[in-house]
Amino acid sequence: MKLVSIPIEELDKVWSMVEKDIKSALAYSGQLTDSDFVYETAKQGKFQVWVIWDKDEKITTNKYYGVVVTEIIKRKHGKVCHVYIVTGRQMSKWQHLISEIEKFAEDKDCKRMELIARPGWQKVYNNHGYKKTHVVLEKQIKQEEKIWVLAEDHQEELLHHK
Repeated sequence: MKLVSIPIEELDKVWSMVEKDIKSALAYSGQLTDSDFVYETAKQGKFQVWVIWDKDEKITTNKYYGVVVTEIIKRKHGKVCHVYIVTGRQMSKWQHLISEIEKFAEDKDCKRMELIARPGWQKVYNNHGYKKTHVVLEKQIKQEEKIWVLAEDHQEELLHHK
């Protein structure tokens, strides 16, 4: 089992394979972005896409286990490697591969790793030396805008009640 870094120029070759998992992961992220954003940002070189791959599997479709998307973020006092997405099947077979992303981050002069994840990931990452330092709490403050069409006879009535 390997974690394979996908070069920008090769992204189109694997996108159809990873997009479904990326969409699925984003469905749990508050719906503030989509797979097109991930694709475009990766093509710009701002995200790194990694494929979890087992070349020893006999059937090609069984070789793909999942996808990881990372982002190097420059902050005032140093860089961090943010794990933007990590998802796939049979996680126990590949969760140890986080060390390869940590090595990548170290090579990019990152001072730390970070991720915002669902609570279940805490147990996995605790096993690899990660600790909870913050909690993300969310509240939706703006509902989807809806356009209401008023009939002409109601528009005047509405204006008089302001």
